[in-house]
Amino acid sequence: MSKRISVQWRITILTALLIAAACVSLNLLLFYSGSDSMDALNGFVVEYKTGNQQEMTIEIPQENMQAFFSGFSQQVSAEKVRFERMGWCITALVTLLSAVIAYFVSGRALKPLGDFARQTGQINEESLTDTRLSEDTTAEFRQLSRSVNAMLDRLAQSFDTQRQFTGNAAHELRTPLALMQTRIELFAAEHPQMDAETAALLRFEQEQLERLSALVRTLLEMSDLQSVPRTDCIDLAPMAEEVLVDLTPLAQKNGITLTQTGENVQLVGSDVLLYRLLFNLTENAIKYNRTGGSVEVSVEREGGQAAIRVRDTGPGIAEEYRDSIFQPFFRVDKSRSRAMGGVGLGLALVQEIVRLHGGTVRVEQSADTGTTILVTLPVGKAA
Repeated sequence: MSKRISVQWRITILTALLIAAACVSLNLLLFYSGSDSMDALNGFVVEYKTGNQQEMTIEIPQENMQAFFSGFSQQVSAEKVRFERMGWCITALVTLLSAVIAYFVSGRALKPLGDFARQTGQINEESLTDTRLSEDTTAEFRQLSRSVNAMLDRLAQSFDTQRQFTGNAAHELRTPLALMQTRIELFAAEHPQMDAETAALLRFEQEQLERLSALVRTLLEMSDLQSVPRTDCIDLAPMAEEVLVDLTPLAQKNGITLTQTGENVQLVGSDVLLYRLLFNLTENAIKYNRTGGSVEVSVEREGGQAAIRVRDTGPGIAEEYRDSIFQPFFRVDKSRSRAMGGVGLGLALVQEIVRLHGGTVRVEQSADTGTTILVTLPVGKAA
């Protein structure tokens, strides 16, 4: 429970408790001191001596003496109660006022921490090299900001190294894969009368080489996404129509009906990358659909964003997998993905393209009757 309380509130509560304890102690001392003085007053009310030692006597009739002492004692008791109540009221007021002051003072003192949290919240993979925390702050946070900035530099370098390694590895793999595929095709052409077992082995090798080649191409694309210009003025409706036309043969092969709805929305971005985004989403919806099903691609403007929805009539995606499907090499049904020639990077590439354009992608809804993938992209200039 204590971990859920902010530092500002902890300082406020601690300050209020300390001040309350001090006020209570002071109030008790003053009360007992005042009570003793009032009690002592009872013994000297009748006889009074002036400073010059001349004795002065106050004469009270005997019949009124008892009433006088009774009334005076009651007055002293009432004053003691009033003094006690006043002390507790002052204690509560001072404690409350101190807590309010402590809250605002601690809030001002902790303002650098709030600024620090806001700055770190803006950091993502794409802004690692550009975002730096301000070091013009209090001494307590200056060293922390320097440490975080140094960590960001190391992270940016790690990401660059990772992308460079991926690109270099893909480049190195592309040439031997192309040579292997060429040799297999030549061997098949030179030996048309080969036995059935050899022919089956060659087909298997060709299929695996095609999968590896597709993986290498996708890795190359992902490693080089940031260098692609994103300054094209794009009409999304004609682009979606072009994607559907290109995928019509695959849809007809699987018995899938393709439809397009919505309106045209213009935005600024990369024509090549957004085409690939639409292509991957629609291709996935066709591949993992039911025979005789349908795929609908809709483009609409919602506020200041373009909303692209790809709906299918497939078996749906379990709730625990709806975020994981955008991770590289993740497959819900591994055997089915391999049978369809997937390499597990299609949706990961979609997510990277969306991120480069400052948008979002998620599973909007999924059930036994189908799945809807929603992509939102800012209509203004690309990120």
